[in-house]
Amino acid sequence: MLKNVLILFALFLMLGGCGISYSGNGGGGGGGGNYAGQAQGVYSGTTTSGYTFSTIVLPTDKFYAIYGTVSGNTLLLTGLVTGQGTSGNGTYTASVTDFTHTGAISSGNVSANYVAATSLNGTLTESGNAITFTGTAEPASSFTYNTSASLSAITGTWTGTLLDGMSTTGTINSNGSVSGSSSGCSFSGTVAPNSSNKNFFDVSLTFGPSPCSLPNQTATGIAVEYLLSDGVTHQLLVAVTVGTTFGTVFAAVR
Repeated sequence: MLKNVLILFALFLMLGGCGISYSGNGGGGGGGGNYAGQAQGVYSGTTTSGYTFSTIVLPTDKFYAIYGTVSGNTLLLTGLVTGQGTSGNGTYTASVTDFTHTGAISSGNVSANYVAATSLNGTLTESGNAITFTGTAEPASSFTYNTSASLSAITGTWTGTLLDGMSTTGTINSNGSVSGSSSGCSFSGTVAPNSSNKNFFDVSLTFGPSPCSLPNQTATGIAVEYLLSDGVTHQLLVAVTVGTTFGTVFAAVR
């Protein structure tokens, strides 16, 4: 998929639960009034479909979630769910798009109850099928959401895979400029700490000409970085989309 594309220098979210490393697979309106940002935070848990997930709700109520299956200390990514939501009085709803590692794309809706910075529980409904999820906030020992992101923490070269399993390398410079390639598809762009002073970055990537499947197009999203449970390895997750037509995740470690 990204031989052609490279999009998710993107996570996308989202962020790693309890020290789990992530790897590509390859193989609204709120009730009772809108209070943007009340549900914000990072949550992880499981679904009734058997997946493990991690999600981040931004101060704007934008929703990013990654999901997959756990193998040892690694989450093999199956998909990225993202969309705009609203929060209010303990209820969060969102219209979302589900991008899978096979290239399939589905639209759906998230309806959940939240306890701010504590839990996010609800359902994802796609084509009439409802999947229940249960999530709790990431502990501070794993990830601190209420801390400003630092560009110095992610400068340098990262190697990893995209949602479809394609090997990818990207370099982030101290001024926030980004460059990289994946199977002949080059890309460049920018990354910067979000102005909310929360612990995530804004990302913009522009892809080069063919063989990129989105030649000369720009994708936007977010990125998060955190230390894995071994106390040594750093994980970078980048999730970006082009509207509802394309989305991917870049999962890298160093």
